[in-house]
Amino acid sequence: RFGVATAIPVSVAEIVEVVAPATLQEGFSFQAIYNKTPFTVTVPAGGVKEGQKIRVPFMPTPVVSEFAPLVGDAAPQGKWKDDLCDCTKHGFCHPSLLNACCVPQILMAQVLTRLKMNMFGKPSPEAWRFTFKRIFILVFSYWILASFLRPPPPTFELDDEGTTIAVPPDVPPWQGIAYYIISTAFGIYTLLVLMRTRAAVRARFQIPEQQCHGMEDCCCALWCGCCTVAQLARQTGDYENTSAICCTETGLPPTHEAVVV
Repeated sequence: RFGVATAIPVSVAEIVEVVAPATLQEGFSFQAIYNKTPFTVTVPAGGVKEGQKIRVPFMPTPVVSEFAPLVGDAAPQGKWKDDLCDCTKHGFCHPSLLNACCVPQILMAQVLTRLKMNMFGKPSPEAWRFTFKRIFILVFSYWILASFLRPPPPTFELDDEGTTIAVPPDVPPWQGIAYYIISTAFGIYTLLVLMRTRAAVRARFQIPEQQCHGMEDCCCALWCGCCTVAQLARQTGDYENTSAICCTETGLPPTHEAVVV
């Protein structure tokens, strides 16, 4: 005789409709949100085109921790994804490279947001949500103040003997002092936060120092700031499968809301 089998209820996943954020090949994955709950969408056979609607099962992504960073797992553990000077890996016009060259603090803010860190490079359960906005305001304020306080360049004139001499600009002393104080403070802030950001990325991916042990983060941030922040962006963003955006809080496409079908 056979015993009586016990039926175990199996939950049926809800089917939702998602708009593809980019043109992706079969097997790639991206994040979507349904009812304020994030979940991972795997591209079906045949791939998808940007804007195409696909129907997928709603399988919520488990929440690991409040401090779980907003970075993917595509990067290897224990080593950098690429070299420090691979800035043009994704092209000369890649948004992350343009930010790194023109406004490195903005790209740094995007990396900090991915790591859920505040504007001072420290983990924060809530303040990380405002990191990009605060650093953007800081950079914009610095530009405005610097443009008003920066002394004009000296003029060059010929003296009575025909020798070229530099004539300093006629500005009050306080203007030059204020300009150099603000510029120095802004530079020190950028250096310190970039050091902390690099150290956090190394800790996240368990990357040991290779040169200048104990000072590698400082040396990279001081001597190769633009290359350093660009490498951090590549390490924490899957640019092979995801497009980059100059001015979003993470520098990555926003997650797309899913609708039930």
